[in-house]
Amino acid sequence: MNENKNPAGTIALICGIASIVISIIFGIMFGVFGAAVGVALGVVAVVFGIKAKKESDGAAGSAGFVCGILGIVFAVIFAVGCTLCGASSAGYGCYGCVGASCMLQNDVNNASDELQDALQDALKDLN
Repeated sequence: MNENKNPAGTIALICGIASIVISIIFGIMFGVFGAAVGVALGVVAVVFGIKAKKESDGAAGSAGFVCGILGIVFAVIFAVGCTLCGASSAGYGCYGCVGASCMLQNDVNNASDELQDALQDALKDLN
């Protein structure tokens, strides 16, 4: 059967590629929320890939299926990683790697400034 007459393969391929890209980029930027979008697109790609494989023997359906599986795997890795990081990052929750790092860096800078001010005050008291 002609691949153009079976749009399931094309849909699977598009959703599979989008799943990989979104799982990685959105997983880094938005944590669990981005990973959830990647899982959803990965599941759609897998379902349409199976459907395309049953209807025809097209390469797009197989490629979409494989990309969907990879997208789901990457999304689960980022979801688990961000959940563990968010649980251990002093209660920051999951804002993604970028968001938690920015919040943590801000707190470290504030603590450093407070410590520096306290040390300067202590040195003034000694004089």
